Amino acid sequence: MKKLPCVCVCLSVSFTVVVPGDPIVAHVGSTVILPCWISPPENAEALEIRWYRRDQFNNPIVFYRDGKIQEVQECFRNRSSLALRSDQSGGLKDGDVSLRLEKLTFQDEDSFHCEVSGDRKYDSKVVDLKITERGSFSDSSGTWKALFFSVLICALLGLVGLILYKYRDKLTGKKPAKEICEEETLERLIKEVAGDVNIEELRKHAVEITIDREHSHPDLKVSKDCKTVRDSEDYQHTGEGFPFQLCAFGAQRFTSGRHYWEVELAHSPYPPKNFWIIGVVKHGHFTARDRSALTPSAGFWFLCSDGPHGFYTNTDPSIRFSLTPRPERLGVLFDYDDGLLSFYNVKESTHLLTISSRFSESVVPLFNPGAGDPSPLRILDCPKPAELAVESSDDP
Repeated sequence: MKKLPCVCVCLSVSFTVVVPGDPIVAHVGSTVILPCWISPPENAEALEIRWYRRDQFNNPIVFYRDGKIQEVQECFRNRSSLALRSDQSGGLKDGDVSLRLEKLTFQDEDSFHCEVSGDRKYDSKVVDLKITERGSFSDSSGTWKALFFSVLICALLGLVGLILYKYRDKLTGKKPAKEICEEETLERLIKEVAGDVNIEELRKHAVEITIDREHSHPDLKVSKDCKTVRDSEDYQHTGEGFPFQLCAFGAQRFTSGRHYWEVELAHSPYPPKNFWIIGVVKHGHFTARDRSALTPSAGFWFLCSDGPHGFYTNTDPSIRFSLTPRPERLGVLFDYDDGLLSFYNVKESTHLLTISSRFSESVVPLFNPGAGDPSPLRILDCPKPAELAVESSDDP
């Protein structure tokens, strides 16, 4: 009976709840903001705000009414709150009803519903949250630690059994193909649990990348082989804010498949670069003036290193995090079909971040060397994986 008035309210909508179109991506153990706001803006302090996961309307993550939070779901207690979606937000008075979640676990990945209602007003939207593993295995989440040790113990026990079984097969000089497959799967599982990345596997998707001189910013200096780029000596950087306009673009276009390339960010004897942008962009979107123009909706997807301001993505909202050590060589895996853009620390063999989106039309690599670093940004020719090198050496 209590829900009957809501049916009538749904027919009279005087505002719209707005959320990002793309899923929000965050690391295990990190803090994330699920942005949600009212349009046109109005004071939400007197409204009713309910955040809940699918099929859990009556067990809300956060329930706000009468000017204060009335309920908090037990598993989100002390790690959920209403928060500002950006530094420029005016909060509830400006219609910002965003949700802040802390100490994320893999179990937090879900669809989050934001419902806002008042006197003859009602609307709701859904924000999808995706959780990725950390670049280094330093997560403080108890759940993740328990999962790690459980899986690791099972994997090691299985590995011992496989070794014994493999030894029995060696006595006969035979090794079934099925056992080879199981062994490879187990070894891969152990590597994934420990946070290792098989760089040689990634390099199987390596492609040659060069810089498109014609469309690069005029204040960039590009080498003759179109592999190295840096800010030119004549460029006068004010030192205020990242120089987002200094973009260079790859000459190669992608419309399907997986593609991998590596970028050198350190040039001896200098330390790793502090300022850079690496990612992808829709072909033809070659004008970039400031950060507000470099959004996924405008055809840009990237990871930015902004010196003392740390690392962040250009997603909405931006995901900020720290990386130690600072990457000296960055690997990029672009999966057009699955809508994934992944970044790796090649020297440390660790996964840093994956951005999930939907790509359409032609997409090209994106580079920005920043300004003021002694080291340039250089696109590398990836060495062949070891097994491919052996095969090629055996060819007549």
